Amino acid sequence: MPTFQVPRKQRPLRLIEAEVVDPETLPPAERHALFDQLFLVHEEIFSGVDRKEFIAALVREDARRSRIQLYRNERGHIVGYCAVHVLERRFMRRTIAVLRAEAGLLPVYRGSGMTLWFGAKEAFRYKMRHPFRTVVLFTIAVHPSSFHMMSRYFWRCYPYPGRRIPLRWRKLLIFLARTSDDEPVDPGEPLILRDRWITRESGEDAAAWRKSPHEDVRYFLAINPRYHEGEGVAFLAPLSTPNLAISLLLYLWHFVPSAIMRMSNRCRGSDRSKGAAKA
Repeated sequence: MPTFQVPRKQRPLRLIEAEVVDPETLPPAERHALFDQLFLVHEEIFSGVDRKEFIAALVREDARRSRIQLYRNERGHIVGYCAVHVLERRFMRRTIAVLRAEAGLLPVYRGSGMTLWFGAKEAFRYKMRHPFRTVVLFTIAVHPSSFHMMSRYFWRCYPYPGRRIPLRWRKLLIFLARTSDDEPVDPGEPLILRDRWITRESGEDAAAWRKSPHEDVRYFLAINPRYHEGEGVAFLAPLSTPNLAISLLLYLWHFVPSAIMRMSNRCRGSDRSKGAAKA
């Protein structure tokens, strides 16, 4: 495993998807070293939890399956992670599957949607084995960026501005919020939870989010104005086959044009460099 250094004030580097790790299969020394590296990255992104709490979140004892995907840059440094867990819960006399996730990526490497891809792969894997079982993503959105990303790419998700939560999903959302490890900020509003994972951001970034034109961002800030104190919004997305399929199309609709534009800009920059070298 390469020596780790947190990248600082360097030009944005290309993000490379690295291996998927099952932490339970790692030798103790290697596992300890990996968690040390991941916690260094985590502390660049979040505050509010210590190393012990962080590791407990990455390796859930109640999970049927846990996997961590590591993200490295071109220099081999770990610059992010996404841990996905599959839990099984009894709800209304039925067994359901609940995907939980913890993800962090250094700011200059964000925007690829890799964490969503990884979560979708894990969801498809489970649904192939249990095609008739209800599967949902449940998470606590602790920053407008995460709420915006999920709201943007999931065709059906709750809560969402202007969209009534169907009774079935509202009951499940409240059940998962109440049985999570997080306490409600106000007993009268069970979907706003005290999560303690606080996203580090500059005053300039916070002001930019407050001026965002996006409806879902304004909605998040309206219902959770104290996110910078560690409060989060309980979020649910049904991972049915139609929702996953349509969400994939939405992702491609948003991502492919921007990816083509980035490649085009890279090629133009390369051509200019060659021209300057010839001159």
